[in-house]
Amino acid sequence: MIRIKESGMTFGPYPAEACYKIEHSSGHLSLGENFKIVEFTYFEEVKLKLWFIEAKSTIPKDTVKYFDELFEKFENSLLLHAMGKLKRNQSVIDELPDHMASMNWQTVKFNLRLVIPEIPKEFLPQATDKLRQRLVKISKMWNFDLMDIKVINKDLARREGLIE
Repeated sequence: MIRIKESGMTFGPYPAEACYKIEHSSGHLSLGENFKIVEFTYFEEVKLKLWFIEAKSTIPKDTVKYFDELFEKFENSLLLHAMGKLKRNQSVIDELPDHMASMNWQTVKFNLRLVIPEIPKEFLPQATDKLRQRLVKISKMWNFDLMDIKVINKDLARREGLIE
């Protein structure tokens, strides 16, 4: 089982064959510098959900730059996964966990989460709206519902089974 410590939270435990520590992966490193990527991805096989998880401690005052960086992280992470599936990046092919390597991309549901542990719940709708506005192109390109993109706090992350 894998646990991931990030932004004051412990994510998991996840089965090793279903969790990809993409941020520190050889696949990510093979791209060179300046490729931003999410912390990790997790395939929930029973529900056919592929989770893309980014954790941050806060939202800074310069939200334009912040949400642009998040766009880049989520987009690059989706593309890196696709590169592995399409056998276009040997590092990803070699390290992609078994359950992710064999998943059917036509039936999997994407869930993109920005987890900010201490964000008050009354600010979640506004933050989620901003993230969705910035990621709308990704949802259209990959054909998934904007409702599958959310900003959550640690309480919601716990309810979604992402943290202990």
